[in-house]
Amino acid sequence: MNQKTMILVSGSGDTVAWFRVEFLKKFIDKSYKVFVLAPDIREDLKPILIDLGIEFIYIDLNRKGFNIINLFNSIIQLSNIFKRLNPDIIFSYTHKAILASSIASKVSGHQNIFSFITGTGHIFDDQSLKEKLIRQLGSLALKISLYFNKLIFFQNPDDKFLFERKKIVSSKKTRLVNGSGVNLEKFVVTRLPSKPIFLCMARLIKSKGILEFAKAAKIIREQNSEARFLLFGYPDDHVDSIDEGEIINEWNEKYGIEYMGYSSNPIESIKECSVFVLLSYKEGTPRVVLEAMAMGRPIITTDTPGCRETVIDQLNGFLVPKKDYLHAASSMKALLDQDLRQKMGNESRKYCESKFDVHNINDSLFNEMGVK
Repeated sequence: MNQKTMILVSGSGDTVAWFRVEFLKKFIDKSYKVFVLAPDIREDLKPILIDLGIEFIYIDLNRKGFNIINLFNSIIQLSNIFKRLNPDIIFSYTHKAILASSIASKVSGHQNIFSFITGTGHIFDDQSLKEKLIRQLGSLALKISLYFNKLIFFQNPDDKFLFERKKIVSSKKTRLVNGSGVNLEKFVVTRLPSKPIFLCMARLIKSKGILEFAKAAKIIREQNSEARFLLFGYPDDHVDSIDEGEIINEWNEKYGIEYMGYSSNPIESIKECSVFVLLSYKEGTPRVVLEAMAMGRPIITTDTPGCRETVIDQLNGFLVPKKDYLHAASSMKALLDQDLRQKMGNESRKYCESKFDVHNINDSLFNEMGVK
């Protein structure tokens, strides 16, 4: 009897190692041979997959910008891989990976493909003429590629409704799950520091709300000298990137931000804070917020798609309007109260247990895909 095969295609091998291990383990437990296809992966993360018996295959996929030649080459490469491996299931996430793998599955004659929309990114930004053109082309490309999918999974109802309203996907094919989930055995409650320590962990781009975090920090620092503001992050080649050098050289004096660089261990980083803050403009469902919730941290985040799913306002944290650093500062001020931090932190863990357990979410995905 031939062993069943599953292929996961992503625009980033790093995110597979960070966020999809439990999902892939479930396939391995069901005796599937698992392959991960991505354009890159950090050398220190690759062993996480290899040690599980997962085979990693590099692909030529440009996840930045839109290059029709690169997309065409990626489709040809993926279709050849699909023909060779003859997978029983193809699962993709990130927009470029979805586009290429969905069309490649059709070309190679494989129909059992599923896609996971982990956020809309910048494809639906339309402030300029260029952005409107990109949105129209991107929407058309997604509509064509997702047509070949059996099911499309969404992490929040706003994104699902958006894709359905714009007729990119049929509502018959869409399913809603509670984000990617979090491993509650790995991310456990730890003691809150006694002092107010606010932590943001994100890529160094404006749409993650990092500048609003800094401006709010400046206001609170002027009112409470004990409050600390930590920023873990890493630079990203992006249209709205923030220069890391500026953060290192200027933000401590200007805003009171302590820049900690890249976090190789989110658990140890989250332990350092008593409040977690992510003022992102939109997300799928932010995994790092779920990790902070699982560790018993109160949350300050934005009332935007994906982010709003993580907070019941004034129960386990505060929801603030997008780009409103004054409202964010007001929420930070409320959480200078140690008792309130503890109370809301406890509620974060309870909410995480009830809604975001990664094993429950993976069970839902498997049931919908019909994986036995």
